[in-house]
Amino acid sequence: MKKIAFCAMVTAIVLLASVSAPAQENSMAVGAGFDVMLPVASFGDQFSTGFGGTAQFDYAVTTHTTVTGKIGYLTWSGKQSYYTSAAITNFSASYSGVPILVGVKYYPHLFVTQAQTPVRVYGHLELGLMFGSASASGTYKGYFGTYSLSTSASKTDFTIVPSIGAEIPVVPKGAIDVSVRYFDIASHGNIGFRAGYRMTIG
Repeated sequence: MKKIAFCAMVTAIVLLASVSAPAQENSMAVGAGFDVMLPVASFGDQFSTGFGGTAQFDYAVTTHTTVTGKIGYLTWSGKQSYYTSAAITNFSASYSGVPILVGVKYYPHLFVTQAQTPVRVYGHLELGLMFGSASASGTYKGYFGTYSLSTSASKTDFTIVPSIGAEIPVVPKGAIDVSVRYFDIASHGNIGFRAGYRMTIG
């Protein structure tokens, strides 16, 4: 799934590059957004939809290329149906973490709406670390009685995030920033959606 998502992003960039237009050079921007994560494959078997928020800093190094830094907080709830059995009841689990990512954003194309307002489409590749923690609790009913179970663990995982997005201006220095991504945490994948606001500061 990760390879399919990444190839789709690259293909889209190549197709759009034929009508490329420049982005603003030497500018800086900050933004914040709300994230929704749909777990896939084995991660989706164990966890429900994830939610969170991220903040991002952009610096345009060329007319087409921007380097980025991102930090945020994301959390998923465990699926009771996956863990509950005749012996284990009242089960609850969660996984949450702080992603710290650096990336490169490429603007290959400039759309223009009917109002002649540019919509900037981009491809974005981010790499970094997910500082995550998981916890679980439940009740075990066995031959010798009923016991409460509780455990937790922390782990830092390599994370890669290819995405495609668009910035839709709403004021001279502000834009709505929407994107779709494949958020891979050590081969635990999510189809992610982000909607936020981006503001140019210099």
